[in-house]
Amino acid sequence: MAANKSTKAQAATVDDSTMEQFKIESFDVRKYNTIFYSIRDLYGRESQRQLGSDNFDWKAFKLQFEICFGRPEDCRYTTEQLLNFAKYKFNMSLEDLLAYNRKSWELRKRREQQYADMEQINSVIQHIPEITNSYIDCYQMLEQQPY
Repeated sequence: MAANKSTKAQAATVDDSTMEQFKIESFDVRKYNTIFYSIRDLYGRESQRQLGSDNFDWKAFKLQFEICFGRPEDCRYTTEQLLNFAKYKFNMSLEDLLAYNRKSWELRKRREQQYADMEQINSVIQHIPEITNSYIDCYQMLEQQPY
C-alpha cells in the first residue's frame, strides 16, 4: 500500500530579523505588562473580598505578590503561564484580561479627573475668605426672607 502524499502546503514563517532597529517584539511580549497587572489587580480584589476591606492592606499584598510573581521586568513566568493561571483562577482569557485592563485605566483616569476637579473647587473656596471665615446669623437671614 502506497503512502498518501500530503497536498497541504507548509506555511513559510516570516523572518523579520532584517528589520534591524525597526523590529518589534511579538504581541504576547508586548502585552506581558497588561496581563501581569490585570492578574495582580484581580488577585488583590479577590483577596480583599475574602479578607474584608478592613483586614486588607494593598501595600502588603503588592509586596507578597512581588515575592511570588516577581516584577514585570523580571519576566519570571512566560506569557502562556500567566494566561493559564488567569484561566484557572479567574476564568479569563487574553481578550478578557485586555478588556479588564482597559476598563481599569478608564476608571483610573475618571477618578483622577474627579480628584483634580475637587482640588480646583477646594482652591477656589480657600481663596474666598468671606465664605470660609464669616459668621452667618441664620435668624437674621430668616427675618429678611419675604413670606
